[in-house]
Amino acid sequence: MSAYYASPGGNPAAATAQEELAPVLVAFAGSAPQSRLTVLFRLLMVIPHLIVLWALGIAAYIVVIIGWFGALFTGRLPGFAADYLAGFVRWQTRVFGYAILLTDVYPPFTLDDADYPVRVAVRPGRLNRLAVLFRFILLIPAWIVVAVLSYGAFTIVQLVSWLIVLISGRMPDSLYQAMAAALRYQVRVTGYWFMLTSAYPSGLYGDLAAAGSAGPGGAQPGYGASEAQPGYGPQPGQPGDQAQPGYGAQPGYGAQPGYGAQPGYGAQQPGYGAPGSQPGSGDPQGWATQTPGDPQGWQTQQPGYRQQPGYGQPGYAQPGYGPQPAATGMTSWWLVLSSSAKALVTVFLVLGVLFAAGQGVLQAAVTSNAVTAAQASSQLRAAAVPVNNVLSSYSGKVEACNSQLPCVTAVDRNVSDAYSTFAAQVRSISMPNAQTSADANTLASSASHVASIFASLGAATSVSQYQNIANSSDVQKAVGQVSQNYTTLANHLSNS
Repeated sequence: MSAYYASPGGNPAAATAQEELAPVLVAFAGSAPQSRLTVLFRLLMVIPHLIVLWALGIAAYIVVIIGWFGALFTGRLPGFAADYLAGFVRWQTRVFGYAILLTDVYPPFTLDDADYPVRVAVRPGRLNRLAVLFRFILLIPAWIVVAVLSYGAFTIVQLVSWLIVLISGRMPDSLYQAMAAALRYQVRVTGYWFMLTSAYPSGLYGDLAAAGSAGPGGAQPGYGASEAQPGYGPQPGQPGDQAQPGYGAQPGYGAQPGYGAQPGYGAQQPGYGAPGSQPGSGDPQGWATQTPGDPQGWQTQQPGYRQQPGYGQPGYAQPGYGPQPAATGMTSWWLVLSSSAKALVTVFLVLGVLFAAGQGVLQAAVTSNAVTAAQASSQLRAAAVPVNNVLSSYSGKVEACNSQLPCVTAVDRNVSDAYSTFAAQVRSISMPNAQTSADANTLASSASHVASIFASLGAATSVSQYQNIANSSDVQKAVGQVSQNYTTLANHLSNS
């Protein structure tokens, strides 16, 4: 279903500023029984959609860039961009709703509007060019909220909700409402980022109840409808309940397999009907006509554009979520949370902050380890320089002694001092983890052993004694072991 439609006879100059106030609407069918088998393998089942969405997402961001330039110069998102981006958001929302267990109906592979328990309606219109120019900066606060919300709602809470649905076969209403609110806020942030609306993302805690209205003010917390879904009527032991906190009747949701016939989902076109505008009675397509008593123009077709699904229906008559027309078994697109659902949204945010803080601490620790490893590696190389210098000049100095034992033993004592100093420096270097600490101890021990051998050679008082010490100690092997241990430590430091 295209995001833009031509309106015959429309006058573009008559467009009002109300276009800019239209938020992205998301409707949910409500909590319903789910197959435990599909719940068990839900993540596997959603993989084909994720692959397709990945490819569609690449194209979506290219279209966003092109659309940004178009909106910056014309004040409106180009039609082709609105068509594609609206379809992408619809598809993505259906898949996310399925993945987080808001419905058991497998999502269709289509960019078009579909008869599905999770639906999206957008009303692209005029855009503030200055807001378009600074879109990225303006979205930073909303992105922060989305990040915190995602950490809280779609991590440990998602695992808990998965276990609940897997065991009970159904998500509790309050949890359903809270998850729906989190998903709707994400969708609104995406819609604002894609320039499908000028309405800044809002409604995380649901919509405000309107006293005397047929929506939030006249229905139980949930998705405001005049008729309750099967299974959501008054519960035993709960006198006075008109409907269980849930999601009311949704238009366009016919008898789904496993869902039963939902009130308000009869013969009308999905999401397009309006009172007095039934298919086959002067409105063959089921498009809503202008409604008297709609001073804000929410149900009136925009000049130059045909109406979006959901924007020609009762239930969203005024910007700012004011009173709405009396419901007639059709979706109101309201999302009014129960007190327990609002509390869960708060829990999402609190958990999100805690998880984000924990991740920050973990990253700081990893970064700290990386810095320590780099520092340790640098100190190790610096400590090895004197030893390398002594070893590289050892043969030349011994030859220069012309077989004079006091001269040779003096050279050996210098080598011993260099290895002793190196061993002490290695032990003093702070290592980033247990592995490198163990490697450092091994290297220091082998260096101390070489230092003791050269110290013994430096203490020899005769040529025969010197030769006996050199033969029994296998000094060449000991020096090679130090070199091997040094390489091992250096490699582990580079990988830390």
